[in-house]
Amino acid sequence: MRDIIANILKPKQWRKIKAKAPKVPKYTCPQIDAVLEIIEKLVKDEKHISQWNHDRIMKKMEKIRTANDQLRESGIYWYEVSKNIYNPD
Repeated sequence: MRDIIANILKPKQWRKIKAKAPKVPKYTCPQIDAVLEIIEKLVKDEKHISQWNHDRIMKKMEKIRTANDQLRESGIYWYEVSKNIYNPD
């Protein structure tokens, strides 16, 4: 893929496109695992969710939501770039 792009675009053009790209978030799997561990521990101990645990879970889930939004934006950006490179009409 890189060779194809290199043949179509000049390095300067490619750097400009890449610089405008949204950031790709870090992996969210560890965050998901952390949320699942909290929930599993609460169920195992047959405890109700305290306000503190609720807030902790909500905060982690919001971070995952943000990361997913960033990933979606990045995918849309690169899809549009690819479309414009291969079909510049």
